[in-house]
Amino acid sequence: MELADVPVRDVRPLLTEERADLLSLLASLGDADWMVPTEAGRWTVKDVALHLLDDDLGWLSRGRDRDRSGLLDDAGDHRQFVAALDAKNQRWVDGVSGLSHRVLQDLLEWSGRQVDQYYASLDVRAPSTVIWAGPGPVPVWFDLARDLTERWVHQRQIRDALRMPGRHDRFLADVLHTFVWAFPYQYRPEAAPGTTVQLDFGQLGGCWILTRRAGRWMLDEGTARWPAATLRMALWVAWRQLTGVPVSAGQCAVEGDDSLVRPLLTVRGITV
Repeated sequence: MELADVPVRDVRPLLTEERADLLSLLASLGDADWMVPTEAGRWTVKDVALHLLDDDLGWLSRGRDRDRSGLLDDAGDHRQFVAALDAKNQRWVDGVSGLSHRVLQDLLEWSGRQVDQYYASLDVRAPSTVIWAGPGPVPVWFDLARDLTERWVHQRQIRDALRMPGRHDRFLADVLHTFVWAFPYQYRPEAAPGTTVQLDFGQLGGCWILTRRAGRWMLDEGTARWPAATLRMALWVAWRQLTGVPVSAGQCAVEGDDSLVRPLLTVRGITV
């Protein structure tokens, strides 16, 4: 199955709902809460919220307003691109760190309305790009689903840091159904045609099959009869593994040919 053949998953209502949760959470914080460190590198809760504001403004500037001056060159070495992206993100956070909590919340509320209006104007079947899912075009609906994964992960980092889980995990199945499309692009071991690899993310995450066809790996939902390798992990473990957050030993169960197993653990649903 190609991504272009997947039925449209319109996550725009979920993006609006997820943002409402974020704004409600931020409104409940005390001054000390904003300075709590998160798992997002060396960023605090406030830093992560500032990064989410940058994400909004980027969509509006590059997408709605067609101003590409802030785009980085992704045509060269991937590691250099990631390093440049990390540096760009850090410059933004450093540059706006003096904003008050109230100003930041007000800006997120304003930018959220603007982004919702822009998203509503999009043709979800038009071409876009998601660098971790492949070099070619992907439908806009998938790029929006990718945006939901980023927003979800960052809000989860805030919630984990503050030990305020709320009902945030209700979006997790949708997040994982996007992350899984990193596998057919990033998983690249050689194998005989017809070789299958099983991905099992539990009842909510579903079961997926990678099949070797025409020199590449193809992704389909379902259960393989005789997989050459298997990766099993619970839904709440999968999002951490697929975003590079530390996972305790034993939380990912793997079996089968080591040359097929090891590359499964390097796949990431983010730009790394």
